[in-house]
Amino acid sequence: MMKFCLTNHPAFLALLFLFALKPGIASADNETVRLTGTVVVVNQASDTVTLVDLATMEAYKHVPVVGGPHEAAVSPNGKRVIVTNYNQRGGGPQKTLSLIALPGGEVLKTIDLGDFSMPHDIQWVNESQVVCTTEANQALLLVNVDSGEIERVFETGKQGSHMLSLSNDQKRLYSSNMGGSGSISVFDFPSGNKVTDIDTGDECEGVGVSPDDRWLWAGNRAEDTVSIIDTDSLQVVKTLPSPGFPYRVEFTPNGKYVLVPHARSGTLMVGDVAAQSIIKHIPLGLTRVDQPSTAGVFPHPDNVHAFVTVRNDDSLLVLNLETGETIARVEVQSSPDGVAWSPVKRR
Repeated sequence: MMKFCLTNHPAFLALLFLFALKPGIASADNETVRLTGTVVVVNQASDTVTLVDLATMEAYKHVPVVGGPHEAAVSPNGKRVIVTNYNQRGGGPQKTLSLIALPGGEVLKTIDLGDFSMPHDIQWVNESQVVCTTEANQALLLVNVDSGEIERVFETGKQGSHMLSLSNDQKRLYSSNMGGSGSISVFDFPSGNKVTDIDTGDECEGVGVSPDDRWLWAGNRAEDTVSIIDTDSLQVVKTLPSPGFPYRVEFTPNGKYVLVPHARSGTLMVGDVAAQSIIKHIPLGLTRVDQPSTAGVFPHPDNVHAFVTVRNDDSLLVLNLETGETIARVEVQSSPDGVAWSPVKRR
């Protein structure tokens, strides 16, 4: 059983309280939690980004973007979010990034990537630079969001370069490649040189590096397994069966647990990083569909709660990782996928 020490978070405990139900909001009977900040939800089919005020659990703004948005990342200071416009239904591959102000939701600029298309995953390097995948080009890009310039290209040479993870020391950059037999491309981030490719499993998609940069977890969605990679040896040291289409990989900030949403089983898998084992699969509650399709996940800094999107339920869920309870549901827009959190408050 997972153990969390809530006594280490007295400020968080002081914020526990009951809130009234509002349209588009559902809560569990036994626990409602007042979290603060802003959750950003990317809606693939609506071509929008929904901003959720956690203090009220209200989806207060739907921001139109170019089209086919998939993933989002919040800047280090929490004041901006950047969104990848990947592939629009009926409109084909896209080639732009949308930069949005928080908490107001103003679109600050749209960055055109020129010859590079299908940007999918994205992560901030610092307040001025981001790194993103461009699947159509089998490459990753280092982009200056202020100037709009592409400053470096990382060529994977692999089909389906989809998700990425930048190590916390910013020495290594990892890309998951869904094509072929499934692999991870490893780059020396400062130079842009490719180090190696690591074979993992069929349709390797989700990838994440632990906060201490020691372990890389990757979800092989077509074979229902999760690969654990030693970042020193760059070898797969363990493969865990995890049925239900492992889709994304995120670590709790304290590095103890890894979160992997499973799109077909309707669960959020919780893994023990140190033990290299799966603790449990948390079923999603409060949804309005019988078989929820779990999509994106983002852990709250308290290491207790996580935000999960449900594609076929058009919803954002708040889960308690300790109890396994779904404590709130907020309706967003059509086919939500990527999700991120900012400490910046609406009011």
